[in-house]
Amino acid sequence: MIQTFILTIRQLKDPKIVKPLVIASLFTLITISLCLILGASAIQWIMNSFSSVLFDWFGDSEGWFRIFIHFLGAFFLLILSYFFFASIHAAFLGIFIDDIFDAIADRHYPSINLRPPMKLFASIIFSTRFVLLSLLLNFVSFPFLLLGWFIPPVGITLQVFLNGYLIGKEYGQLLEFRLPVEMHGEKGKFLGNGMIASLIWMIPVINFIAPVLLAGSILHSKMKSIPTELQA
Repeated sequence: MIQTFILTIRQLKDPKIVKPLVIASLFTLITISLCLILGASAIQWIMNSFSSVLFDWFGDSEGWFRIFIHFLGAFFLLILSYFFFASIHAAFLGIFIDDIFDAIADRHYPSINLRPPMKLFASIIFSTRFVLLSLLLNFVSFPFLLLGWFIPPVGITLQVFLNGYLIGKEYGQLLEFRLPVEMHGEKGKFLGNGMIASLIWMIPVINFIAPVLLAGSILHSKMKSIPTELQA
């Protein structure tokens, strides 16, 4: 499995891979930035709405209380964005993932005729569904994830397993859509690929290439499981 990631790393300079990666990363940063701004504005609005009540409760100390709440809110928003970064990033790249599949297939599996990519609107719907599912599962498990981070091995394991399952399943389904029918066979299990990518997503800066590495790893893993005669 590690070898499938290494094969993808060697192809990272391919323009067909760089372009969708840059676009997806920009969309991800813009989305997270907007969410942080909206979250901070919501906190400010709530504080202003209860200004008179807060003054009655805290008197001259209201200003310090506001600073504390703003700091606490900013910390909470950053934690949320950290937990959801992988899912949002994976979803955006999922919209443009066909370029990556095509680039890897052209280089390593030229005899394979991938099926046409799904329409842009269908890709957006697919990615939106994934984000909603990811948000739901992450919100449900958030208390356990947060509690687990006080016991590092538990928190990391829970987050890696959850994100690994989600993104491995999503990218596996996107690949199945492109493969010829005769190559489908038993649906691939890509939990391991997803968990490795989820670990990479935790590393600052390097995490931006994680979805590409996952897409390439899943494609290589799937091709290794297909009999050679079907690849001709």
